[in-house]
Amino acid sequence: MNARAKISFSNLQQEVIDRGLCARCGVCAGVCPVGVIRFDEERFPVLDGRCTECGFCVRCCPGGDVDLPALSQQLFASSYDPADLQGYTENLFVAHPVDQGVRFAGASGGLVTGLLLYLLEKGEIEGAIVVRMDPERPYLSQGTLATTAKEIRDAAQSKYCLTPSMEVLRELRTREGKYAVVALPCQIHGLRKLAAVDPKLAGKIACVFGLYCHCNLNPNGHLEAIQACRISLDEVARFDFRAHGWPGGFFVTKKNGTGVYLHPSIIIKDVMNVMFRLFGGWRCYLCIDALAEFADLSFGDHWAIDYPDNLGKMERCTLVSQRTARGLQFLERAAADGAIVIHPLPRERASKRILTMARGKKERSFVRLLRLAGKGKPVPDYRCAIPRPPASAYRKEWLFRQFFLLRGQRARRLVLKILFSPFGAFLDKVNTWRKRVFGDYHGN
Repeated sequence: MNARAKISFSNLQQEVIDRGLCARCGVCAGVCPVGVIRFDEERFPVLDGRCTECGFCVRCCPGGDVDLPALSQQLFASSYDPADLQGYTENLFVAHPVDQGVRFAGASGGLVTGLLLYLLEKGEIEGAIVVRMDPERPYLSQGTLATTAKEIRDAAQSKYCLTPSMEVLRELRTREGKYAVVALPCQIHGLRKLAAVDPKLAGKIACVFGLYCHCNLNPNGHLEAIQACRISLDEVARFDFRAHGWPGGFFVTKKNGTGVYLHPSIIIKDVMNVMFRLFGGWRCYLCIDALAEFADLSFGDHWAIDYPDNLGKMERCTLVSQRTARGLQFLERAAADGAIVIHPLPRERASKRILTMARGKKERSFVRLLRLAGKGKPVPDYRCAIPRPPASAYRKEWLFRQFFLLRGQRARRLVLKILFSPFGAFLDKVNTWRKRVFGDYHGN
């Protein structure tokens, strides 16, 4: 696209949103210099004012196209291989904050929170863009600029819900200093495009912390899960996606003080595998980045329970992919100052469960991209050749797609009632047994 041509929000609407390619990342609203982009109830961007036709929203949008090979050269001076499950990685670590309160409050070791607290205390950052639960509607997620230790702590835990948190970038325009950004892969693609469009705004970002991401839920996903358990949203005082121990799960704290664990007998991974099929965002199904490959540091679950040796004893720890020198500096400083503990992990010892997730996400996306492009349907342009996946990936993607038949409201409700019931727990045990017997188990 000619950068000098007049480009408006209508281009974004026609070329991305209307074609089903919007990732609902929030970057468009965050970079809009006049602040006229807002979001509807489904988290899609809408114009709320007069567009000045600067084109920032279109040029930073990661939904329609993102040149991943160029980003790899720019960030790492390395070629890009879409089939590489881990992406460019200099080092892997298993790590956790020294503060046990922070460690146990996190979804997977609390390292993101611990690092943000350290950087804030040392004056490396003035704050961080994170996701929290809305104080007014505690069952909904929202982006926020956390500038105090308390605000950073309050944003701990994973939120598996499409949240256009990058809209908070707009707040950095009027602030001094440097800021950290915690983001998903699609959001990071937009942040990296920002550097060429608005260097001044991009220059306020001290570091990009990426989160491993299988998929994300439409905003109604977890709400319907709550309601399937006969809990009114009006009763909810707090909702957590990963509470009640590790690995944790959907947990509702009611206004009367009682707590309800929605799936006490089913591991969160298995719950999310169903939820992703019923409520996954369409653009998520076309994403080929699982481990936040273009972050400075990427974070996910260590899954200690899968390891038979000393790594199995490192519970409540975070798996960290260190990708840039800047990311390594932050880790080493925090470790040297006693804020975190880090253990090097050979690349070949990375969690098989995480790699299986990454392989599944990439290969299913490869299948969809090739199929849809062959039919002339809209797909994102990653500026690279899409690998042809093995035959098994086509079979798995077909099985995955059969769940789409259940995405109607009545069918969804029925599936959720079964999932969050004793019968659902029984079916999960049968499925776990099947995986062990037929070699689909993820142990290291």
